Amino acid sequence: MHVDRPIRRQKPISLTPLVDVIFLLLLFFMLSSTFTNFGQVEIGAPAGGGGSGTVPKAILVLDGERLRLNGRDIADEALLQSAQDLIDRDIDSLLVQVRENTTTQNLVSVMTRLRSLPGLKVTVTGSG
Repeated sequence: MHVDRPIRRQKPISLTPLVDVIFLLLLFFMLSSTFTNFGQVEIGAPAGGGGSGTVPKAILVLDGERLRLNGRDIADEALLQSAQDLIDRDIDSLLVQVRENTTTQNLVSVMTRLRSLPGLKVTVTGSG
Protein backbone atom coordinates (compact mmCIF):
# COMPACT_ATOMS: atom_id res chain seq x y z
CA MET A 1 0.00 0.00 0.00
CA HIS A 2 1.31 3.36 -1.03
CA VAL A 3 0.64 6.32 1.28
CA ASP A 4 0.88 9.79 -0.17
CA ARG A 5 2.31 12.40 2.06
CA PRO A 6 0.60 15.73 2.09
CA ILE A 7 2.52 18.38 0.17
CA ARG A 8 4.05 20.77 2.54
CA ARG A 9 3.60 24.37 1.58
CA GLN A 10 6.35 26.80 2.36
CA LYS A 11 5.40 30.00 4.02
CA PRO A 12 6.40 33.14 2.13
CA ILE A 13 9.39 34.92 3.59
CA SER A 14 8.37 37.91 5.63
CA LEU A 15 10.34 41.08 4.96
CA THR A 16 9.25 42.79 8.17
CA PRO A 17 12.27 41.61 10.21
CA LEU A 18 14.60 42.71 7.38
CA VAL A 19 13.10 46.20 7.39
CA ASP A 20 13.47 46.35 11.18
CA VAL A 21 17.13 45.36 10.99
CA ILE A 22 17.85 47.93 8.29
CA PHE A 23 16.13 50.62 10.32
CA LEU A 24 18.14 49.73 13.43
CA LEU A 25 21.40 49.80 11.45
CA LEU A 26 20.50 53.15 9.95
CA LEU A 27 19.67 54.52 13.37
CA PHE A 28 22.92 53.18 14.83
CA PHE A 29 25.12 54.70 12.12
CA MET A 30 23.32 58.04 12.27
CA LEU A 31 23.77 58.31 16.02
CA SER A 32 27.36 57.08 16.11
CA SER A 33 28.72 59.28 13.32
CA THR A 34 30.49 62.54 14.01
CA PHE A 35 30.05 65.74 12.12
CA THR A 36 33.02 68.02 11.67
CA ASN A 37 33.24 71.67 10.84
CA PHE A 38 34.87 72.29 7.51
CA GLY A 39 37.04 75.34 7.02
CA GLN A 40 36.78 77.63 4.08
CA VAL A 41 39.58 79.21 2.15
CA GLU A 42 38.72 82.25 0.12
CA ILE A 43 40.21 81.98 -3.33
CA GLY A 44 40.26 85.08 -5.48
CA ALA A 45 40.68 85.32 -9.21
CA PRO A 46 44.20 86.09 -10.41
CA ALA A 47 44.91 89.65 -11.38
CA GLY A 48 45.33 90.52 -15.04
CA GLY A 49 48.82 90.41 -16.49
CA GLY A 50 49.91 87.41 -14.42
CA GLY A 51 50.14 89.04 -11.02
CA SER A 52 48.82 91.67 -8.69
CA GLY A 53 51.88 93.87 -9.00
CA THR A 54 52.60 93.86 -5.27
CA VAL A 55 55.59 92.02 -3.91
CA PRO A 56 54.96 90.01 -0.75
CA LYS A 57 57.02 91.15 2.21
CA ALA A 58 57.19 87.70 3.85
CA ILE A 59 57.04 84.10 2.62
CA LEU A 60 55.60 81.12 4.49
CA VAL A 61 56.43 77.72 2.98
CA LEU A 62 54.17 74.76 3.77
CA ASP A 63 56.12 71.58 3.17
CA GLY A 64 54.03 68.73 4.53
CA GLU A 65 53.77 69.30 8.27
CA ARG A 66 56.78 71.63 8.22
CA LEU A 67 56.42 75.43 8.32
CA ARG A 68 59.18 77.82 7.21
CA LEU A 69 58.71 81.56 7.64
CA ASN A 70 61.27 83.62 5.71
CA GLY A 71 63.64 80.65 5.58
CA ARG A 72 63.41 79.73 9.28
CA ASP A 73 61.58 76.71 10.66
CA ILE A 74 58.77 77.58 13.03
CA ALA A 75 56.60 75.36 15.19
CA ASP A 76 52.95 74.93 14.30
CA GLU A 77 51.95 76.45 17.64
CA ALA A 78 54.10 79.54 17.01
CA LEU A 79 52.46 80.42 13.68
CA LEU A 80 50.05 83.02 15.01
CA GLN A 81 52.68 84.68 17.18
CA SER A 82 55.14 84.81 14.27
CA ALA A 83 52.48 86.30 12.00
CA GLN A 84 51.59 88.86 14.68
CA ASP A 85 55.28 89.79 14.89
CA LEU A 86 55.20 90.45 11.14
CA ILE A 87 52.23 92.78 11.56
CA ASP A 88 53.99 94.57 14.42
CA ARG A 89 56.95 95.23 12.07
CA ASP A 90 54.59 96.74 9.44
CA ILE A 91 54.72 93.67 7.19
CA ASP A 92 51.18 93.42 5.91
CA SER A 93 51.46 90.89 3.05
CA LEU A 94 52.34 87.23 3.32
CA LEU A 95 52.82 84.75 0.48
CA VAL A 96 51.97 81.16 1.42
CA GLN A 97 53.85 78.76 -0.83
CA VAL A 98 52.44 75.23 -0.84
CA ARG A 99 54.74 72.33 -1.67
CA GLU A 100 53.46 69.14 -3.29
CA ASN A 101 53.47 66.94 -0.17
CA THR A 102 51.21 69.31 1.81
CA THR A 103 47.70 68.07 2.45
CA THR A 104 44.66 70.19 1.74
CA GLN A 105 43.62 69.95 5.38
CA ASN A 106 46.97 71.36 6.48
CA LEU A 107 46.60 74.28 4.06
CA VAL A 108 43.04 75.00 5.23
CA SER A 109 44.02 74.95 8.91
CA VAL A 110 46.98 77.30 8.34
CA MET A 111 44.89 79.67 6.22
CA THR A 112 42.08 79.70 8.78
CA ARG A 113 44.51 80.71 11.51
CA LEU A 114 46.17 83.36 9.36
CA ARG A 115 42.84 84.87 8.29
CA SER A 116 42.00 85.47 11.96
CA LEU A 117 44.68 88.19 12.10
CA PRO A 118 43.41 91.57 10.93
CA GLY A 119 45.78 93.62 8.81
CA LEU A 120 47.55 90.69 7.13
CA LYS A 121 46.92 90.05 3.44
CA VAL A 122 47.55 86.40 2.64
CA THR A 123 48.16 85.09 -0.87
CA VAL A 124 48.51 81.39 -1.77
CA THR A 125 50.72 79.97 -4.49
CA GLY A 126 51.71 76.45 -5.47
CA SER A 127 55.21 75.12 -5.91
CA GLY A 128 56.62 71.75 -7.00
